[in-house]
Amino acid sequence: MIERKPALDDVEYYTRSAVNYQCKRVLDDVRARALFNKTFKLKLELKRKGKLPRRDQKLLPSESVVTENSKEISARVNGDTWAEKRMRKIIANRKN
Repeated sequence: MIERKPALDDVEYYTRSAVNYQCKRVLDDVRARALFNKTFKLKLELKRKGKLPRRDQKLLPSESVVTENSKEISARVNGDTWAEKRMRKIIANRKN
């Protein structure tokens, strides 16, 4: 059912990737066409809502801007906040 032609747009590409195996190998022609059409309509609706990603979208760059919030979050992840330092001192004093 699905021929080896390039996909015309993102909707057809994502539809093919979702139902390609079932349409070619599992289902008969009538059911395969019904499944393809149903999935195509769902993907088309996602595109109209703006929730379908583009195929040619570039990845985010590895460089990022360092802000005060990101420094604070990094400090929390590394366990360097003032509250955690204070708790470690309290626990260390209790053991002595």
